[in-house]
Amino acid sequence: MARKSAIDWAAVETGFRAGRQSNRQLSEKYGVSESAIRKRASAEGWVRTKPGKVRTSTQSAHYPVRTTAPPAEKPRSNPAEPVDHLLNERMSALASRLLGELEDTTAHHGEIAQVIEAETADDNNERRRNAMMKAISTKDRAETLRTLKQIQQMEQGKAGKKGVKEERKEAAEKAASGRFARMPSPKLVVSNGK
Repeated sequence: MARKSAIDWAAVETGFRAGRQSNRQLSEKYGVSESAIRKRASAEGWVRTKPGKVRTSTQSAHYPVRTTAPPAEKPRSNPAEPVDHLLNERMSALASRLLGELEDTTAHHGEIAQVIEAETADDNNERRRNAMMKAISTKDRAETLRTLKQIQQMEQGKAGKKGVKEERKEAAEKAASGRFARMPSPKLVVSNGK
């Protein structure tokens, strides 16, 4: 094997990207280990441009090289900010948009319905008209908005709000202490005449 400084990585990369030789053949040709080629290809994102079978008798024991870059994460303004808070912000924004659409649709519902009726008057089948009317239906949008609100309330409930059963149990425990505390059971003293 050649020393690390003597390896021509540009030639190895060119041979790898050409796809005509296997990693083993490249390692023998350039004097570098197969694992070093795999690691370098993975780290630098090398892609074989001409995917073809290099080996015909055995299956490749190598993992495929990633062809796309990993998705870049959105940088957060505050890395310590909890994910739940971001989820609540997104849900609030979605609810606001849905509410805006709901207001627009209900404000012009009659006009939109008339246009749909006029457009689908010549249709033999009512499926198209029904689908268009469902698209402007306030019922579906209101149901979606209601579901989002329920999810948001559930998420906020996880943060510290207790359920009805827990509240009742705490109230009962509080009431059972102090003046209304349970009396201890009486002690029976038995004298056998001795």
